[in-house]
Amino acid sequence: MNDSVRVLHVDDDREFASLTAAYLEEEYEEFAVETEPDATRALARIREESFDCVVSDYEMPQMTGLVFLREAREIDPDLPIVFFTGRGSEDVAAEAISAGVTDYLQKRGPEQYTLLGNRIRHYVDKRRAEEERLRGYEAIERAREGISILDEEGRFVYTNRAFADLVGYGREELLGEHWELLYREEDREQVYDEQLPAATEGGWTGQTVFRRKDGDLVLTNHSLSYTDEGELVSVAQDITDDERRRRELLEARRFESLVDAVTEYAVFMLDTEGRIVTWNEGAEEITGYTEEEAVGEHVSLFHASEDADGGMPEDLLDRALAEGSAEVEGWRARRDGGRFWAHVVVTPVYDDDGTHQGFALVTRDMTERRARENELREQRESLAAANRMNAVLRDVLRRIIDDSSREGIERDVCDRLTTEEPYLFAASGSYDGTGGFAVRLASGIDADAAAYVFEHLSTEATVARAAAEGTVEVQHVDSEAIDLDHDLAKAIRSVVYVPLTYRDTTYGLVALCSTSASYLTDDERSALEDIGTAAGYGIHAVETERLLQADGVVELVFETTDDDDPLVGLVGDGSARLDRLVPVDDGQYLLYATLDGASPTAVRERVASNPATADATVVHEDDDGDGGVLALTVTRSLVTHLADAGAKVHTTEMTDGSLRVVADVSPTADIGQLVDGVTEAFPGTRLVSKRQVARPVKRTRAVAETVESQLTERQLAALQAAYHGGYFERPRRQTAEDVAATMGISASTFHQHLRIALETVLTELFD
Repeated sequence: MNDSVRVLHVDDDREFASLTAAYLEEEYEEFAVETEPDATRALARIREESFDCVVSDYEMPQMTGLVFLREAREIDPDLPIVFFTGRGSEDVAAEAISAGVTDYLQKRGPEQYTLLGNRIRHYVDKRRAEEERLRGYEAIERAREGISILDEEGRFVYTNRAFADLVGYGREELLGEHWELLYREEDREQVYDEQLPAATEGGWTGQTVFRRKDGDLVLTNHSLSYTDEGELVSVAQDITDDERRRRELLEARRFESLVDAVTEYAVFMLDTEGRIVTWNEGAEEITGYTEEEAVGEHVSLFHASEDADGGMPEDLLDRALAEGSAEVEGWRARRDGGRFWAHVVVTPVYDDDGTHQGFALVTRDMTERRARENELREQRESLAAANRMNAVLRDVLRRIIDDSSREGIERDVCDRLTTEEPYLFAASGSYDGTGGFAVRLASGIDADAAAYVFEHLSTEATVARAAAEGTVEVQHVDSEAIDLDHDLAKAIRSVVYVPLTYRDTTYGLVALCSTSASYLTDDERSALEDIGTAAGYGIHAVETERLLQADGVVELVFETTDDDDPLVGLVGDGSARLDRLVPVDDGQYLLYATLDGASPTAVRERVASNPATADATVVHEDDDGDGGVLALTVTRSLVTHLADAGAKVHTTEMTDGSLRVVADVSPTADIGQLVDGVTEAFPGTRLVSKRQVARPVKRTRAVAETVESQLTERQLAALQAAYHGGYFERPRRQTAEDVAATMGISASTFHQHLRIALETVLTELFD
């Protein structure tokens, strides 16, 4: 929008009004914002001056925003008016919308100025476009030809008087109707197959028979073309010469299909009682009944029993007699018990004396076409939903980058999702272990109200499954069957639970209360899963950073005898310790274990059979074969589970049939949730001890923070794998090729990652 936009801001708070005007004029160079603290004077200015948009407060000394809105609407019914107010409630918003406000925004923070500016620009653009469109319509209105404009769905958005007179409808009757209203059934397919495709390629010109409101047919010279905006322009001129031609076309409407479409249509005659007296091949092909089976039967033969018992066939025949013809679509029954979607036209037949002889009935099987239309509609809706959710994902990712706390991340996710239809409000929390959803914070509703709603709505199976399996789950709600004393809650039709996950750890759930009862599409579900994963990664990063910076930690000691863990029973009579674990891929860790009193070769053969072991490599074996170093790539272990949960594992010991793990967690971590997750994942595990440990400030902390924050996962993995694999020892226990092989990368890639990692660490130490 390049033209100047003149905005009147009505607010008795002069300082706020000036601040708003300054911001809008700085951010939007086309804006000229004038402030007016007195609502009465503002109305006088609207009456005497020209403004493109009005922004108004709700509570003002002279009058309320609603009174101001009603009086301003009397002056200019189409003027965009936006409420920008600090007073916010569902009742106020609903009352303002009912009174005709263009938009309603709350004064929440700096970001609302940008939203206000964008809304002003949008509504001014929309109004100017409509005014330009109306000026174009004035020229069209004077044309002698019948001109109409249709939207992308094929519905009339404008007709001039000549077109309305041509087809015999009032202009108001045509607006919003589909073009099929003016065509016979047998002509519509030609429009879809020939005329519309030609119109997209530059235009179509030919002859069209329109069906008028009174049933008469009119022959026209007709042209179709599309505008750049995707609207269809139709220009038609009546070329029906005389009344004889009209009568011939009317007769063609009744009998043309009998000649031209023998097998595509079921065409047969009924007597005055509705019994079948003639049959054709198309009728047999569509319904499955032979002529011998059909003739003499009542037309209700093709209706479902409930429709026949309800009198639908007779009602259709009565309607045809009363109106001259009847046209319907609906399900019909086949001989084999199946059904098909039928388009049916019933026309009364009279002899030359005007005596009613029966009915001509034409039926077409529209099942495949209806299925295609439904599929296309579902695809369009799915694509729109996917685009909308992908935009939400991008916005959430931008917000999470700036968050420094778990609460901030969860708040941003909830706030952003509640701006999208069909979500009423959102809450973050966790499964409480007893079948409910424990609310931590909420958006779109206060936390206490959210807790009240979920206490009545949550079902244990859905919440528990989302928390345990880390999958997006949908719970459908019959709000009428639930006693809820809350206006918003009565509109809820489903609840979507989105887990906030990092690898195998679920940090909590975001629950979205939706007005839609439909299931999520695959694209919507995928976008919500990505949002949950992004939030989970953000929470994990925040918790890890907090652990690194903390002067004190909570030390947890676990012991497990779970045989599913590949480290349990790693050695027989000997012992082993875990030197280091390195994340190498999504869901996989590289572990270096030093063995004492056990052969690495023998241990490798034994542990390789465990399903959780992806790879096992002997790094070093003592000369006597009674010790050495073993490299394991595992997908599941107590130590990897703790690492995924944000714990720092610093001591791991393995003896015959037992694994002992010592790990540090942040003092702010939810230790109860972590322990519950461990014991659920590894049933043979118990928490041996828990204690608060002071951690002295050391120079190495700065190095650790640098390693964690500045290196990529691959660079950090290369540095750790080289150190624990003996690459820096003399002589080397592993070559670069050996270490690269354990990581599943090439030697050149390993060297590149290692060089960057070493340079970063040394710079931190010596600069």
